[in-house]
Amino acid sequence: RLKREGSAILAEETGKSIDFVMVVLDFGNSFSFGGDSSLPSAYLEVKNVRSLPPSVTAALSGRLCELLEDELSMSAQRIYLEFQESERHLWGWDGKTFA
Repeated sequence: RLKREGSAILAEETGKSIDFVMVVLDFGNSFSFGGDSSLPSAYLEVKNVRSLPPSVTAALSGRLCELLEDELSMSAQRIYLEFQESERHLWGWDGKTFA
């Protein structure tokens, strides 16, 4: 459900087709947040080809944290999200770039 719902949230909030949304989950890392590794924590990266205005990053932060709270019982206070914008020529797919 995390991948499916996460993909849907990203597509909806960014206005992208879900066909171009990728979600990678890696549960193999150990996290320490605020010096405490006894509680679950997460680090999310959201990378986008084009801009991510403040209204979009705020909506994504709220909805993705809510998803992790619901699915993993993880406090939003233990989740960091990093948003990155990229120019079209810096992303490749299907043997070409998006430029």
